[in-house]
Amino acid sequence: MRHTTDPADHYARAVKLWRQTGEPDAQSASYAEADRLLPSGREPEHGGSSKRAANWVAALHRYEDYARTHGRNPRENTRDRATLPGDERRLGEWARYQRRFPDTLTSYQKIRLDVSPAFDWDPLERVWQAQLAACLRHLRDHGRLPYLNGSERAEFTLARWLRRQLRQLQTGTLRKDRAILLTHLLDLAAGMGETPSL
Repeated sequence: MRHTTDPADHYARAVKLWRQTGEPDAQSASYAEADRLLPSGREPEHGGSSKRAANWVAALHRYEDYARTHGRNPRENTRDRATLPGDERRLGEWARYQRRFPDTLTSYQKIRLDVSPAFDWDPLERVWQAQLAACLRHLRDHGRLPYLNGSERAEFTLARWLRRQLRQLQTGTLRKDRAILLTHLLDLAAGMGETPSL
């Protein structure tokens, strides 16, 4: 999670960035106004676009609140759909919709999503980066990469992830930017006398 969890702080950061763009359009202004008012329990007084803005901001606040309360973002899907509560699924689908149709968002909406501690434009990339960072921490803390036969479940899970990445690196199917980062990790490990195996 990034920064604070207070919606008023998110609003203040977003509106400051939005004003700096030099594009304070009226449609964005209605979303900014809704974002300012909703944390205090008030809604914009106009109809139409203001109501749409209030609904969007309310959904964003619910999404952020879910992430803060549960320590993770709402899931959009799961292998066993019956285990995915409807409220969580709807919040996850709301976020997916924002990512799929960014061209329909106002400049304020895009900026507000950027400053959100919960929203990610590319959640899979965020997870990949977090796993790589966990491998770096493990290397730093233990002087070695995580082992598949590690006695700790967290280490075993991390080692399984690393093994999949190493296979993709070996077969040339790992994205180039990820290959560079993974190679850097391997170079650090080699500098500590560690030789990972597949």
